[in-house]
Amino acid sequence: MKRVRPDIETGVSFLMKRVAKSYIDDWKKLRRIIGFLKCTIDELRIIGATSLREIMTFIDSAYAVHKNMRSHTGGFASFGILVAHARSTISKVNVKSATESKLVSAAEYLSYTLWFRYFMESQGYKIDKHVLYQDNKSAILMEINGRNSCTDNSRHIDIRYFWIKDRVDNK
Repeated sequence: MKRVRPDIETGVSFLMKRVAKSYIDDWKKLRRIIGFLKCTIDELRIIGATSLREIMTFIDSAYAVHKNMRSHTGGFASFGILVAHARSTISKVNVKSATESKLVSAAEYLSYTLWFRYFMESQGYKIDKHVLYQDNKSAILMEINGRNSCTDNSRHIDIRYFWIKDRVDNK
C-alpha cells in the first residue's frame, strides 16, 4: 500500500488499528476499500510532476475517531501528478475540538513537505509556490494569524502548533 497504492493509505492505516476489535462498521469500510480497488485495478499509476517549482500539501483529520479518543491524521504532498509522499496515522495527542485536530494535523505533517522543499532547493530547483490545502476555516485562520485568531474557547491550544504561522510569515 505504501509504495504501490498510496491512495488507500488512510483507510488501510485506520483499519489496521482495529483488527483485534473490529465492528460491523469496520467491515463496511473494508468492503468499501476492496470495492474501490476492484474499480481502479486497471488504472495506470503515474507519478510525475506538472511543475518542480510548486508543492501542494493536502492535510485532513478525523476528530476523536479512535477508542482512546484521538484523532486520525492524514496528509500528502504532490508536485502536480499524483502523490509524491503520503502519511496517515493516529494523532500523537488528544485534542479538545475539531479545529484543534486540524491544527495539530497540519503541524504534524507539514514538516515532511518542508523536507521536500529543502531537498528540491538543494538540488537546484527554486520552489516558487508551496500551498497548504485544508478544509477548516478556523484552523486556516489560526495558521495564518496565530493567537490573533484565537478566542477564549481556543486558548488551550499549545503554542507549538503555531509554528505554522512562523512558516507562513517567512514565506
